[in-house]
Amino acid sequence: MFQNWMKKKVEHTLDQPEQHETMISAEMPDMDYYFIMGDVPKQDESLTNSLKARVKPLAEKHKRATILTLNYDANVKERIHSMEETFHPQIDIMNVFEHYILPESGSKRRYSEFIAGEISYSINEAVIPADEVTIQVTRYELPSFPICYIDQYNEEQQLVKREEYNWDGALRRVQSFVPHTGALYLEELIKDDGSIFMEIIYSGDAKKNPVRHINWYKKTGIQTFTKKTDIKQQWLSSVQSQNDRLKLMITEDRDQDRHLFKIDQPETTYYAAFVHDAHYEEDPHQHYSQYGELFKQIRKQQVDAVFFGDTKHKEDVEKILGEQAYFYLVPSDEMSVWNRALHHMLENRERKDELRRVMDRTKWVLRDLSSEHHVLHLQLEMKDEMSRADHVQIDFAGYDRANGAEIISQTIDENHQVSFPIGHFQTKKNIDLNQTKYVDFYIRFKTEELQEVLQRLEVEGELLTNKPSSIDGWSYQTKQGNYSWKVK
Repeated sequence: MFQNWMKKKVEHTLDQPEQHETMISAEMPDMDYYFIMGDVPKQDESLTNSLKARVKPLAEKHKRATILTLNYDANVKERIHSMEETFHPQIDIMNVFEHYILPESGSKRRYSEFIAGEISYSINEAVIPADEVTIQVTRYELPSFPICYIDQYNEEQQLVKREEYNWDGALRRVQSFVPHTGALYLEELIKDDGSIFMEIIYSGDAKKNPVRHINWYKKTGIQTFTKKTDIKQQWLSSVQSQNDRLKLMITEDRDQDRHLFKIDQPETTYYAAFVHDAHYEEDPHQHYSQYGELFKQIRKQQVDAVFFGDTKHKEDVEKILGEQAYFYLVPSDEMSVWNRALHHMLENRERKDELRRVMDRTKWVLRDLSSEHHVLHLQLEMKDEMSRADHVQIDFAGYDRANGAEIISQTIDENHQVSFPIGHFQTKKNIDLNQTKYVDFYIRFKTEELQEVLQRLEVEGELLTNKPSSIDGWSYQTKQGNYSWKVK
């Protein structure tokens, strides 16, 4: 086995009784806490209850805690006000449109093409004929039954436009549709004064209908985006860079992972995710699509912590991705565990950074590949010298590209060679279990305390270009020049 040793031994803090007791009584880490979700939390949801339990000790210790919501909502102002009454008064709830976009917005023009005719104040005061066949009204399920949508149809009863109003009867959004397909092609967002501050233009395709571009009419001019996530990422980037304080940003639902984890992460910011639900329907190895980004980031070791509210959820994820030093079980009724997990997360980042520095001092490449008697031989080369390091093991590992599951791992011998049977039964079993299509290979640096960092294995020159595919039938070089398998 090829091993190097780090200069000082790393101990697992939670396994040391003295430090364990210290962490129980320690203050909550002095940092700003951000909890990222799509919609404003609703009363009595399990996610909301978990959130309340975690933010309460932060607020009581006068730590800054903010809930950031990223979805558009015609009633976001009212929903925030309602939820602020149930959370600790020191907790802020903010929305990207209400608190970031609108304050900086100018106007394209005043909207005047109302389906029900000119409206003086509130759509709820308008008189809409009940026998009007080209207009359909949908109301909120509230005691006063305020109007939510007014839909306009053409003579062929095809939807052409929808106006969305808030509870008070103010217009907030207008959507226009392609009559014959029903595809959305234009979305206009409306301010309190009735002017358009943002327009989202779609391709108008009936099947796939991606955003073509977004125009934000700012006070200083027009800013254009190509994806909705660009707006949300710009806000998150501005939040994390507003000062030099330490920050923890936690995604509370999986639809938000792609917004946070794909922006540049400053050294002062920690990225984490809280898992509230199972990641699969029937087979743990086949995760829901919205879990894809989180699983990818876990495998790449790009998240600082993953918190679980349920033991089974944690165990199910570990079946795929293995035990990780930064997986924490945080039940809502045991907030001392929450505090310990936060302290351990900070220490774990330091250890992982040290491990990453060990990795960065060297580079591994695949120099040759051959087969003999159904055994595949990979000749690796370590470029640059690496100092001796304590308790770091280096091996060769291949992971499923889709769910991050480990498909194969092998030791690297003293000659920097990896050998294993082609189509080994355990490898084949893992491929079948995960329905693997692609396997990506890495050099893995890990410690006994489960810290782990990965270095993608590069292919030297045009090695695989000149090798016959019959060597193993799977090996290929990616466009980025890395070693992978395409399972046939």
